[in-house]
Amino acid sequence: MTYGFMAGCSLSSSKPQRVGDAINYLQQFYPDLAVIQACCGRPTRMIGQEEKFQERFGNLTQMIKGAGVDELIVACQGCLRTMRDEDRFMTSSLWVKMAELGLPTQCLNKAKDSEVVFSIQDSCPTSQMTEIHEAVVYLLKQLGYGVAKSRLSGQNTLCCGMGGMCGVSNPNLSHDVAQQRVQSFKTDYIVTYCASCAFAMGVGGGKAWHLLDLIFGDVVQLGDTPTPSALGNPVKAWANRYQTKRVIQKS
Repeated sequence: MTYGFMAGCSLSSSKPQRVGDAINYLQQFYPDLAVIQACCGRPTRMIGQEEKFQERFGNLTQMIKGAGVDELIVACQGCLRTMRDEDRFMTSSLWVKMAELGLPTQCLNKAKDSEVVFSIQDSCPTSQMTEIHEAVVYLLKQLGYGVAKSRLSGQNTLCCGMGGMCGVSNPNLSHDVAQQRVQSFKTDYIVTYCASCAFAMGVGGGKAWHLLDLIFGDVVQLGDTPTPSALGNPVKAWANRYQTKRVIQKS
């Protein structure tokens, strides 16, 4: 089989280095990995522009098939949900794939001496995909971090405030929802595997890390604070997309 990887718009706009880290990781197992940088079109569907969505998703489908990809590994939960709903090509979650393949040796138990216990912000689009929830918990434990159990996780997760394009259409409501979500956690440290969720948790006053930062970045210790998300700065976000493109071209 030929495998492909797609990071998604939000991750590409916020963490070019982590996109590169994910690519390098996957290439160890799939040397002929194809990398796709494109939009799945989900935002157009969420604002009711179904015709525009079909056009954009059709272009993405042609791109994936043109690259000869048999299975696309996806990091974005919104992208993955959209692709599963459309069912035009085979997809898999990056987090499930990483749990199956195993973390790099240097990452195993690297946080065993950290006293940080993370609460998990599970993403709404994949709230019914329990295999993703299980994989994320497994990866955190493999890293050596403590994980706080919560009734409001997995299938019972709460919206981060960015769902349905609310962050754009009603910023005040989005901020209130994000703040309420942050206050619902049992710990001060939050981890999410969605770049938009990470941004929203910051908007809500929380300290949130993306899972790729925990895997490939420094160990988080008590008192540490995350780097602010670039998604709050449109100019920086677009610059990051261009940087991600350069990262991909070099891989």
